[in-house]
Amino acid sequence: MVKKKNEEENNDIKVSLEESSVAKFTKRPLPNDAEVAEFEEMVEEANESEGEFIDPQQPEKEEEIKESLNEIYQDDDGKVVDVKKIEVKKRRGFVYWTLMFIFFFGLAGGGIYIFYNYFFINGGTDATALDFSIEGPSEVTAGEEFFYNLTYKNLSNVVITNARLEVTYPDNFIYLDSYPTSKHEENRAWEIFSIPAQSLNTVKIKGMMVGNEEEIGIALAKISYTPVNFSSEFKKETSLTTAIRDIGLEIDIDYIPTALVSEKHDATIHFNASDNNYISDFRITMEPNENIEIVDFVGDKKDENQATFIMPRPGVWQVEGANTEDQFIPFQFIVKDKVSDTEEIVLLFEKPTSENEYRAFLQETLSLEVLKSDLNLTLIINGSREDQGVDFGDTLHYSIVYNNKGETDLNNVIIMAVLESNFLDFSTLEDVNKGEEKGHTITWSKAEIPDLEVVSKHEEGTIDFSVQVVVAGKLDEGQEYQVKSYAHYNVGKAPDDETVETSQGASDEDESDNKSNTIINRINSDLKLIEAVRYFSEDNIPVGTGPHPPKVGETSSYKVYWEIKNNLHELNDLVVSVILPDYVEWNEKERATLGDVSYNNSLHAIVWDIGRLPITVFAASAEFSITVTPTEDDKNKIMVLLPGAKASATDAETDDEINKTSKAQTTKLEGDEIGRGDGIVE
Repeated sequence: MVKKKNEEENNDIKVSLEESSVAKFTKRPLPNDAEVAEFEEMVEEANESEGEFIDPQQPEKEEEIKESLNEIYQDDDGKVVDVKKIEVKKRRGFVYWTLMFIFFFGLAGGGIYIFYNYFFINGGTDATALDFSIEGPSEVTAGEEFFYNLTYKNLSNVVITNARLEVTYPDNFIYLDSYPTSKHEENRAWEIFSIPAQSLNTVKIKGMMVGNEEEIGIALAKISYTPVNFSSEFKKETSLTTAIRDIGLEIDIDYIPTALVSEKHDATIHFNASDNNYISDFRITMEPNENIEIVDFVGDKKDENQATFIMPRPGVWQVEGANTEDQFIPFQFIVKDKVSDTEEIVLLFEKPTSENEYRAFLQETLSLEVLKSDLNLTLIINGSREDQGVDFGDTLHYSIVYNNKGETDLNNVIIMAVLESNFLDFSTLEDVNKGEEKGHTITWSKAEIPDLEVVSKHEEGTIDFSVQVVVAGKLDEGQEYQVKSYAHYNVGKAPDDETVETSQGASDEDESDNKSNTIINRINSDLKLIEAVRYFSEDNIPVGTGPHPPKVGETSSYKVYWEIKNNLHELNDLVVSVILPDYVEWNEKERATLGDVSYNNSLHAIVWDIGRLPITVFAASAEFSITVTPTEDDKNKIMVLLPGAKASATDAETDDEINKTSKAQTTKLEGDEIGRGDGIVE
């Protein structure tokens, strides 16, 4: 009963296993009933023998008892357990474990919430997780429509609110439309109330750039926004640079750079549209100049190339329908007085952007040397008052037109032509009036031209003469290959040597009022074309086939050699070509040291296309073969194999077109020393 009762009482207590020595005791295995009975029997026997003599013959039994007791009452470390001290602890109940469950569950839930909120709701990034960019073309043609694409992407999982997108357009940009539509007065801003997480959006802005060629425009864009759970505003900026590669129009203005006070002077605006032109209608406006008057003059429209335009007022031309054909606008102007030695006419070319607004895309300036004289001198060379290119060996035909614009007669007028150049052959001078040549001048007085003794009011006369440019020879890089010409006059006395020297050294800013206009003839490059048709090469090797001279009914082939030489200026668009006679056939076998030789079947022509010829390449050659089969009609005749080739190019310095031709080549083979003969078809 005692044992059972103790077991029941032990159900309500707990022994501290860490602090009580009993704990160490209880770790050992409990004895069974037989062992307990044996133990109690041994105890009783010990009590009965207490005080009695122990038989020395039985020491082993006593020792066995001690070891059994020690084994029961010792802990694992061999120490005797103090069974008098037992610490008990009550077992935790239901409430305790419930509270512990709630505590640990709440702790885990909080951790999960923080993890989710940081890595998923806030995207695990900072508040700048917004990608913003602007895209568009890097080059456009003036007036060409294009788009600015402003892209903004929310890279996070948080909604962005209160966003505002703003754009600063280039000065030369013209706004046309946008999507979505801007509610800003100048179409420069867009309010974006919400940008969803992980969303991509674009604002498209349509417009055009109008300005000068190579002018650039920089578009600046910025976006401001506030992410959810942030109180601060964030900003991002971007930019794009776009250049105007060309204006789509080729414009040139012809005028005389000298102007006599109170006289009408002609000028012509030439233009044509290129293939990628986006400006068909435009306006030309002269900037105000109180000393220059534009005459309300449009000319007689006899030329179909005269442009269609109207003049709402003098100095303003509105052009409609520019196309790829060469078109022109003539006008006249008057310089009212000589307030300075020079005047400028500034013309603005403008594209309409709205009903009453225009944007300039080109500015041209006409610089004038102002002359105030009673005797008006006008110099003309080869029928033109403008600067022009000439070739070595060309003849310059001069005309000096004099006209008394004063209110009185002029007596004893002396007129002098000044020709500044080292490349004129005065041995070729032709002058019916026999003017006095001295140095680089030719002078006429009443002795040579009786009409100069008295030039009456409003009287007009002309002096004509000609002189040749020297033939190309050894070139000197230090020379200025040009001819500068103008006329000069005196009244009452002949010019002395000092006057002549001053005239020769006169600059474009010469203050003298008794000069004519100045013309500069720049000498073109010394392009040469050499052509030869050969049966034998220069090394006496046959390069032709068949009979020579040719025979009726039999085919003969010949080799054609072309050579070009050039030393002075670089050439552009260089082409050598020849149209074959109907009876001459292309036989291929072509070769060229530069460019390509080809046959144009539709034109029955051979073309050697070289293109650009730099000054470092002073010679190039090409060759090809042709065949001919004479008929009975050709018998006893000399056949023309080539009618003469033509070389054409543009001088990169003078911007003048150069044309050279060769003489006709026949079956006589003049360029073949061995094959040369009478060339008569047998």
